[in-house]
Amino acid sequence: LVLASVIAAAVAAELLFTAVMLPLSGVFNVLTISLLIQIAAYVVAIRLHYYEQTRARQSSDLLLLYWLTTIIVSLVVLRTDLGARYAPLVTHPAVRAARYTMLLSTIALFCAELWPRKLAEYVLAEDGDEDVVSASRFGVRAPVEDANIFSRLTFSWMSPLLKLGRRKQVSEGDLWEIPSNIAPVNIAETFDTNWQYEIDQGVQRSPSLIRALWKTLGAPFALAGALKLIQDVIQFLQPVFLSLLLGFVSSHATDSPQPMSFGYFYAGSLLVLQGIQTLFLHQYFQLCMATGMKVKSSLTTAIFKKAMRLSNETRQEYTTGSISTLFSVDVERIGGVTDYAHIVWSGPLQIVLAV
Repeated sequence: LVLASVIAAAVAAELLFTAVMLPLSGVFNVLTISLLIQIAAYVVAIRLHYYEQTRARQSSDLLLLYWLTTIIVSLVVLRTDLGARYAPLVTHPAVRAARYTMLLSTIALFCAELWPRKLAEYVLAEDGDEDVVSASRFGVRAPVEDANIFSRLTFSWMSPLLKLGRRKQVSEGDLWEIPSNIAPVNIAETFDTNWQYEIDQGVQRSPSLIRALWKTLGAPFALAGALKLIQDVIQFLQPVFLSLLLGFVSSHATDSPQPMSFGYFYAGSLLVLQGIQTLFLHQYFQLCMATGMKVKSSLTTAIFKKAMRLSNETRQEYTTGSISTLFSVDVERIGGVTDYAHIVWSGPLQIVLAV
């Protein structure tokens, strides 16, 4: 809250100085209006930080993305200001001091938001102490539920478990509780509600297992498709930037070489695109595999409940072996479809982009 207040105060100071320096007719220009919008945004951010610090277990994803965007934009503005040698308002020490203060405070606030709020999940044994057994973690809230957006993108929330696995063999007692969003009891309850709705609508239309599964698990599966689409587009953007980079290198063998800034931009774009593609691809597979787990748990629970309610006559028709086949074969096949279901549209899209 203190850092956010410092940022708002720095922008307010720049606004005040700008209003004093400009003539009355030029006060309400693009610069002052943008500063007013920034101050309003920072006031809202301060309010959100208050709710986050008092009521939330994790840093706000929206605020983290907002501060990261602010840092990037501020760096671009700072680079522009350093090249503006003949703009008295921009080069004034007071304006630059306010902008430097805002940039440094924003970076400090962003780092503070990224800093973990909890202690490490494991107290690791000291080197040479082989008799120490880790405390049981079963039933402890999974750190992924409290991880921020960057921790989820990079899977850094798993670091405590990986560090423990480096010291000892991980057992069931070292595992966390299943996250609530993939817990079978929660998924099965939601699926039962949606399936019962399909049965109740049986007079108007026949019940559909696909519709019930889509209502239960459609949102994360659709998000995985969006990530796959972005990843496919980025995959074909990289050769374009590589071609531009090769053209930049070739131009320096001629009489009209391209500016060096072009080369830095092409090389930096290749690095950023590769990073984004890697992050989105892994998130795509994680969402698809998690959806497959949810499908299996939903159908397994539904089949088990149905098997427990079978009458004696029906049990003669559906033997224990046939019911076990539903668990071990059919449910596994249906759940496995989600891992690569998006290839149905992604494959043709990649062919079209390649052509």
